[in-house]
Amino acid sequence: MNERTNSASIVDGRMTLPGVAGAFVQDVARPLAFMADGLVAVSGHDWRDGVLHDAARIEGHARPDRARIARIDQPEPAQDLSLTIRSFPGESAPLLRLSLPAGAQGDLDDRLAAELFVPQPLFAALRQDLIDGRAGHLSFAVTTNLWLREGNADEEPPVFHLAPEADGRPAQAHGRVQSISWRPLDPAGDPAFLASGQPDQEAEEPEDPVAEQLRRINWSLKQVLIILVFLMLIIALK
Repeated sequence: MNERTNSASIVDGRMTLPGVAGAFVQDVARPLAFMADGLVAVSGHDWRDGVLHDAARIEGHARPDRARIARIDQPEPAQDLSLTIRSFPGESAPLLRLSLPAGAQGDLDDRLAAELFVPQPLFAALRQDLIDGRAGHLSFAVTTNLWLREGNADEEPPVFHLAPEADGRPAQAHGRVQSISWRPLDPAGDPAFLASGQPDQEAEEPEDPVAEQLRRINWSLKQVLIILVFLMLIIALK
């Protein structure tokens, strides 16, 4: 598989860019954990195509847990992301979208947006617990299509990279949520908390190259399905 992403070249799952040393790969077995706080329930409606739609959402701030996010062409990491949680009908697995406005330059702080799409029953439970004071802190772990520098598997903390803008489209990434949990604010007001249910990152990596290749093919198929779900979600929201 060979594709062009603006000035980036992706061949057999390895991305290289002119003027950037080394290559970047996607590690399908390494989840990215987030912690979120400052959660606020927002109620409202909007009108699209002359139709009234429920615009209820939860807003807050999220940050990577024991990891960093950066753009390949911008070395500064993102520490604080704006977070918006929205609901969708059905009971599919929650999805995450990370996006950066087109033409954004420099540091990612306060510019990278995280949107968490969760099924309506889960959204309703989280919103009610938030109102009742039982959801001051949120944690979730996601498998994403972000990029890691090749050969830096043992880097701590790991740095997950957004690919550059492609053909004028803003830099984006997406992923499937593997676990999500929340808990009340600490009585002492300590904002630090651990991501509950975070997958074990020290699990032994498979050594069979055939199995690894099959897993990468399965990952590619999952990415296609996630994109299709996002398209269906956007159409449903319209």
